Amino acid sequence: MPDPLDMTGLWTGQYRYPEPWVSPTGFVATINDNAGSLSGTTTEASELIEGDERADIRGTRNGSAVRFHKYYDGDGAYGHSVTYDGVLSSDGQQVDGRWAIDDYSGTFIMYRNLASFENEQLEESAEVGVTVSASPG
Repeated sequence: MPDPLDMTGLWTGQYRYPEPWVSPTGFVATINDNAGSLSGTTTEASELIEGDERADIRGTRNGSAVRFHKYYDGDGAYGHSVTYDGVLSSDGQQVDGRWAIDDYSGTFIMYRNLASFENEQLEESAEVGVTVSASPG
């Protein structure tokens, strides 16, 4: 029987900086969950360079506890890693948590269920060149 918390698939989300005047940054993640071992990629619009920032992710899911590191490839404006710690919802459709770079941190949220997205999040997905379509049903 498949694991109902398996995170394999397309996720859209946003992360927030601790400064309240900084707008959230949207991202799209493609995740492969192999019995709790997470791998994948993220794409987000960059404010520092023309184009998108891409990163690889590696981590783990133990039940509903999710932890992964996002490794920017350094081709864009960034060349560092970010740690994400979150909790997967009981239906496996949402992760809420915190990201950190050393002692600097903020919050993040990501969704798998397209019905949960607000128009702004779908527009951010389009900005990073990812086509997202809802399946009927």
